[in-house]
Amino acid sequence: MKRFFFNIFKMFWLCLFLILGSCTKSVIIKSEVLDVDSIADSTTFYSGHPYNLNIIYFVPGNITPNPDYEQRLSKIMIEGQNFYKQWMNYWGFGNKTFGLYKNNANTRIKIHTIHGTENSSAYATDAPIKALVDAYFQEHPQEKTSDHYLVITASNKKYDQGETDDHAIPYYGTGRWCYAVDYPGLKYENLGTSGLVGDKATIYIGGLYHELGHGINLPHNGPSASQITNPQFGMTLMGSGNYTYGKSPTFLSFYDAATLNNCQVFSTDVKSFYGAVNTTVNTIQSKVENGEIVVSGTFTSTVPAKHISFRNILESDPQGYQSVTFTTLPGLNNTFNIRMPISEFNVKANMPYTLQLFFHHENGTNTSVNYAYKFVNSLPIVDFGDRDFLSRTGWTIVGVSSEQNGYAAVNVLDNNANTYWHTSWSNPLPHPHFITVKTGATSITASGLSIATRHDNSGNGGKIKDFKIEVSADGITWIQVYSGKMAINGKQYFTFDTPKTFQYIKLTSLNDYEGKTFATLAELNLY
Repeated sequence: MKRFFFNIFKMFWLCLFLILGSCTKSVIIKSEVLDVDSIADSTTFYSGHPYNLNIIYFVPGNITPNPDYEQRLSKIMIEGQNFYKQWMNYWGFGNKTFGLYKNNANTRIKIHTIHGTENSSAYATDAPIKALVDAYFQEHPQEKTSDHYLVITASNKKYDQGETDDHAIPYYGTGRWCYAVDYPGLKYENLGTSGLVGDKATIYIGGLYHELGHGINLPHNGPSASQITNPQFGMTLMGSGNYTYGKSPTFLSFYDAATLNNCQVFSTDVKSFYGAVNTTVNTIQSKVENGEIVVSGTFTSTVPAKHISFRNILESDPQGYQSVTFTTLPGLNNTFNIRMPISEFNVKANMPYTLQLFFHHENGTNTSVNYAYKFVNSLPIVDFGDRDFLSRTGWTIVGVSSEQNGYAAVNVLDNNANTYWHTSWSNPLPHPHFITVKTGATSITASGLSIATRHDNSGNGGKIKDFKIEVSADGITWIQVYSGKMAINGKQYFTFDTPKTFQYIKLTSLNDYEGKTFATLAELNLY
């Protein structure tokens, strides 16, 4: 009798667990702006991760969900998990990958299907889609499992048969959101097949993995010269991997893996992610030695950096698709030292480059500091090592063409690379723009000017291109001591032909890199 009641007790709790733990496709929420199916039939989903990628299938009002999308996209995402895991393991981070809710058979993933009420042309950008997704998770906060979202929009056009859409569909990564597209017949099994079917599978599956990379914190980066010719590596996913995946060797770089190692959805621990981090490079030395670019120095940071990467970005490729990266552990007492063989650069063009010091912090936040250098006749000219700056005590801004509220000219003197002067966009005026500094109560003697460009991700508009420097003893009579071109990014030095003595210095911007009316500058020093 006791065993009978014990079995009844076990059956009660098993039934209760199945009722509470399962999701059903019959849950439909309708309003004036939102129609949502929260899937997935009667399947129960599990994950060993505390944080999991939020997967959304978005269906515009005039679109029919493509057949078998749950099964097809589940296969694509599970294979994507395996690809990321393979390369995390290769670079020494173990079998880590992004979290997904999956069934016990490892054949289906949890997908939230959201129906828009407008026709597909109304969702040509991400903003209206994101608004609907946000609304859904506000109504169902328990369904949100991380800060990262992949939104796959349905299109009924048969791309692999030559059909095309007559409007844009979001296909990119922005912040911790990324967007891709599903079309009828998109199947993982089509990768590597001939003709248009295989081409489109590579573009739209490789593209999904590439944009997912952006949504989980990865910037663009390319292979080194030895990797691109090595069949074990080939092309980086975050380079042109959306055109190679499934066709030719494609890989995640060490730089990618070091970034993902701190990503929220790769974590197996519950902790705080993505808090603010302040990083300062205190000293830096640079030189070319024995066919290598050698960079060393010290830094401080409010959150420890697990790795430091050195990303070399061409001026002609500002988004960094071809950037060659070198990644290392920080040294004792927050030091860094890297040797970058020139032979590993695929492109040695006669143009400016940006060396980006990229700090991978343990809370998932990434910070970076930029320095400018250039290649001339296939050889690097590296001169961004520390200079002995003159004291700026008593320096004041005594003239400026314009400044936007909150972006005052005085920011160029505050020793903070994250604040900057920006000319007015509320009442914009064309170039030239200028900023004039008085160097205290007495004259000084300087050999050159140092600047740091604005450091953010809002594009190159307002980043000064052609400029001139003038000095004056009295603020009335001016002598030009330098004219030239700034690099897009980083700290830069402009040495006068001979040391100059003056009390006023004026920097005039003649144009910017995008043909806009603005000018910006983060820091100004003399040495």
